[in-house]
Amino acid sequence: MTAFLSRAWAVCANDAAQELRRRIAAGSVFFFAATCLALVAFAVGPFGVPEEARSRLHAALLWILLFFSAATGLPRAFVREEESGTALALRCLAPAPVIVAGKTMFNFLLSLAVVAVTMPSFALLMDWRVASLPALLGLTVLASYGLAVVSTFLSALVARAGQRNVLFVLISFPLLLPLLLPAIAGTVAASEGSSTATALRVLIAYDGAATCGAYLLAAAAWED
Repeated sequence: MTAFLSRAWAVCANDAAQELRRRIAAGSVFFFAATCLALVAFAVGPFGVPEEARSRLHAALLWILLFFSAATGLPRAFVREEESGTALALRCLAPAPVIVAGKTMFNFLLSLAVVAVTMPSFALLMDWRVASLPALLGLTVLASYGLAVVSTFLSALVARAGQRNVLFVLISFPLLLPLLLPAIAGTVAASEGSSTATALRVLIAYDGAATCGAYLLAAAAWED
């Protein structure tokens, strides 16, 4: 297990080094998030939304923004290898589960960076108040991990497809819907100070199932 994690971390560090040089995935994700955030703030801000409806509206808008921001950058995890011609070398260096785990780590860190920038800006521009910040942070971390796992696995699945971006969105939405719904519900509960226990349990179960599925199907997704 230690050897597996060390090799996966090496893949993650390599992706991080490449991203620091090129800034393609991070640039596209942050630019899309900033653009959508500005549009949402200008579009929704002028309208007087009733107080009782704000938590639901803000939660839905936030996760829509995070989902589509992820869809612009996270799918490049394996696409980058195919475009640069390094995919074959990577297949020879490590088994597919290790590669998927390493790229999931990188995507998870990228997702957390996007959340760290987007969420405070969203709260400031939308005048969003959260009653239970620790619960919201827990939900966000769990949902970001699930988003990273599924996005990385699907990136391996569509890396050699023609219309990979369109295919990724079409496939990812039904797979990520069971993640987004409890994330939105939990965000509403955290905003209102209600219990988030149910949402947290669902997200933990989803993350566990997604991790097991990605590990077991990694070779079939990328090598076949």
